[in-house]
Amino acid sequence: MHCSERRFPALLVLALLHVPTTSAQASERADLRALRDQVGAIQEAVSGTPLPDWLRPGSEASARAGEALGTAERERMHRLATAQMPAVPDTDATPKQTITLLVSRALGAAALRDIFASAARPDVRVVFRGVAEGEPLMDFMRGIHAELEGLDPMPAVALDPTPFREAGAEAVPLMILSGPDGEIARVAGLSDPAWLQARVAAGRTGDLGVRGPVERISEPDMLEEIARRVAALDLAALREQALARYWTRAVFEHLPTAREPRTRVIDPVIEAKADIALPDGTLLVRSGERLNPLERLAFGLRLVVFDPTEPGQIRRARELGKSAGPLRPVYLATRLDRAAGWEGFRAIEDALDETVYLLTPDVRERFALERVPASVESAGRVFLVREHPPEESR
Repeated sequence: MHCSERRFPALLVLALLHVPTTSAQASERADLRALRDQVGAIQEAVSGTPLPDWLRPGSEASARAGEALGTAERERMHRLATAQMPAVPDTDATPKQTITLLVSRALGAAALRDIFASAARPDVRVVFRGVAEGEPLMDFMRGIHAELEGLDPMPAVALDPTPFREAGAEAVPLMILSGPDGEIARVAGLSDPAWLQARVAAGRTGDLGVRGPVERISEPDMLEEIARRVAALDLAALREQALARYWTRAVFEHLPTAREPRTRVIDPVIEAKADIALPDGTLLVRSGERLNPLERLAFGLRLVVFDPTEPGQIRRARELGKSAGPLRPVYLATRLDRAAGWEGFRAIEDALDETVYLLTPDVRERFALERVPASVESAGRVFLVREHPPEESR
């Protein structure tokens, strides 16, 4: 049987010459830097005197002080800052300054909502260090969305442990004003961006100390939590489960058994539908031009297609591989025994002493494979597809 002028994708020969192989994927984990201890720095910021109770994280006085500051105090600070800040022209030449507000759910829902309201500006970002230990990420996101409901405009809220590490943050809220060259100023215990901008406009920079109630960060570092959860996984068991599931999901290209010898010719000539050029603009193929990939690239393979569930076909496949001469045999299985799983698959490879691949739909279609065992190899300017009846069962 002769099948001429069959349309044949130009990349087929390249695809078959590069049989996929597995490769180990190396991964590199960045060292986690230790968090700097900020307690001494906070104490120095208040001239070395003992911290009053209302500044101590977690105390009842701290909670009462937070309520006392409230919305009225924030508005007063905003008015003061607005009066002190000079007008800044909005041009592209003006250095960009941003404010990062480090927070935690340890501050409480009411305080967070106040922070979200004051941070609803394009130059401010509110950042959490992570989620609670064992908490699903979706639960965290739903909780934050609930606190944001009704706010207009909406603030920018992120989950990112990096700024916490860079700032050495242990207590929040911590407000940091940054410019193109890095940190300009920071203050703990306050969350009104206008207050910090006013102080910087007045010439105050660096660590401005603790100016309000603070709380210790309740959420662990997200990257450390991810590393902890990964370390707790039984990766070997997960791998075995994934491998086992493969056999219930694998799709096979089953073909009937050949009963008599048959040879067919596949003409790989293709017609270009558009101009094909190299990256430098050199025209490689003109639109409408007909070409044969075998004239430009040798096909040094013998494809051996067989059904490993039939012992006779395994024997025939082994004979076709051994008789390939200078050609490299590539074994393509049409189906496998699901019940035998990976043990059965390894037994087939041991019998052939070669790697076995699954037949894919595109290879079956391009070579018009109909029955197995079959072999495919080039002969001059065409491909020969031969069907070989298997040996009778012994």
